[in-house]
Amino acid sequence: MKFCLLTRCLNAALAAYLILSASTPTLAAEAPTPDLNKAPASGVQWTKIQDLDPHATAGNRPIKQKWAVVIGTAKFRERRLDAADAKMDVAAKDFANYLKDENAGRFPETHVKTLINSEATRQNIINNIGKGWLGSLAGPDDLVVVFISTHGFPTTDGTTYLSAYDCALDNVYSTCISMQSLMKTLKENVNTDRIVMVLEAPYSGAAELTEGAKTTSPRANVDASKINLGKGYIILTSSKPDQMTWGSAFSSNLIKALKADDGMAPLTTAFQKARELTEQETSAGSATSKKQTPVMKSDWVGNDIVLGAPTKERIKEIPENVMAFVAAEAHYLKANNFVGEGNFDGAIAEYKAAIETDPDYADAIADYGAVLTIKGDWSAAAEQYKRAITLKPNDALFHANYARVLNKLGQEELSIKELELAYQLNPKDKVILGALANKCVAAGNFDNAINLLEQAIYLFPNSAQMHDRLSYAFARSGNVSQSFAHAKEAVKLDPQLISARLNLGSALLLKGDADAAKKVYEETTAIDPKNLDAHFLLASTMEKLGDPQGAKSELTTFIKLAPVQDPRVEKAKAKIAVLGKAE
Repeated sequence: MKFCLLTRCLNAALAAYLILSASTPTLAAEAPTPDLNKAPASGVQWTKIQDLDPHATAGNRPIKQKWAVVIGTAKFRERRLDAADAKMDVAAKDFANYLKDENAGRFPETHVKTLINSEATRQNIINNIGKGWLGSLAGPDDLVVVFISTHGFPTTDGTTYLSAYDCALDNVYSTCISMQSLMKTLKENVNTDRIVMVLEAPYSGAAELTEGAKTTSPRANVDASKINLGKGYIILTSSKPDQMTWGSAFSSNLIKALKADDGMAPLTTAFQKARELTEQETSAGSATSKKQTPVMKSDWVGNDIVLGAPTKERIKEIPENVMAFVAAEAHYLKANNFVGEGNFDGAIAEYKAAIETDPDYADAIADYGAVLTIKGDWSAAAEQYKRAITLKPNDALFHANYARVLNKLGQEELSIKELELAYQLNPKDKVILGALANKCVAAGNFDNAINLLEQAIYLFPNSAQMHDRLSYAFARSGNVSQSFAHAKEAVKLDPQLISARLNLGSALLLKGDADAAKKVYEETTAIDPKNLDAHFLLASTMEKLGDPQGAKSELTTFIKLAPVQDPRVEKAKAKIAVLGKAE
């Protein structure tokens, strides 16, 4: 979609998009290097080299190294999500402990990255399953395990989304992580065809996603059948798509089953045992749970994988570039914590430290720019965004926030181009859709504005704000019936939304129903007694209805509340004089 040159300022995308985290991860101490010439522990057999052909199937090649990212979130920035399941972070910690157990998972401690609660921001998850961690470490003959325990929900576009710590329930398509993007990141960045993913994702509908994605069912879960696998991928999900996931029953049973035979139980065997145990536990007649059947999907050829199998090579040390990322990440997370506390100077210091440690840390650069905008240093912020975009040119958030900065600097044409690019990169972002629509309305391009807002309504059907904006756009285009319909829906969705009530009153006036408009404006002044627009419109409506005394009273209230520079003040005084003569 191509938009004309517009004049209105971009809505503040910064507040909706500023990536924040609260705590700093620590890298576990390196485990002792095992002597592969010694006999294995009791009950353990070293993996045999069955096929040295580099083109051999994933299941038949020996494992050189093992790497993992373990993610668990039970506490979220949106507190509405916290109460849904309090065990998701515990489940992740337990799985990480299993992986690092020298008698079970046998993953070196330094090869397991854990992101718990505030560490598991959307950007940090993507960085760690991408070039920051796994993408820089895993080789073609390595095994990678990704464990995620957080809320998950499918949408009508056939996509499954997972909640990051900093997800926003009113903009889930941009602040949550789709399974498609998760798999795409792994496939594009991780150079191995042996990846095992474990998902324990309770459906987050319990948190009442009032402005979130259109879900396929009010009680649905991750559908593994809709996840496009690559060769050598295995995905385990905690329940069928039409079932709920209850606590950490599946992961607990999976860990128990994987520990069998001194950790050498084949994955398929362990999964079957975990599924049986999970079904038994969740169908025992509990009033708080129902039967839960875990699912396995794979595109795997060759011998069954054994997660606990020792590796062919000695433990690989973490290279300097990855250590630089880990060190920079610590500064980055600390900076985000400072932002959350309102300590912007402390945040700037930490962002600078992160960038100095890793000059290619695009998220730290962009968030440094975001803090500079808070402090009003628009020119410096623009430089940071330009630098971040150079490093990550396909990040819609960077372009959207850069557009806002350019607009502040008076570079309107460049701002529009950046905003249009942000829309092309992510046409499902609620803030971008709203910002573009506002600009189109300001330029008189109502057809484009309506088009954008109808897209937003499809994605966010329960968003009172989007219905409200669409009502205004229809009113400006002359479509009174549609303006009325969307204003009415907005008020229904959020009775406290003042702008929606004002639009509803205006639509009623355009329809010729002044009595109904008066009632709406009176309700609005009762909800917000200091709202200038409500009093002014109510006065005008009362005058239309032949109530000069009521109109004078509302205008008097308006004058008392309005700042002296409001141009309507003089008009109100003149109108009071005229109404006084008419009495």
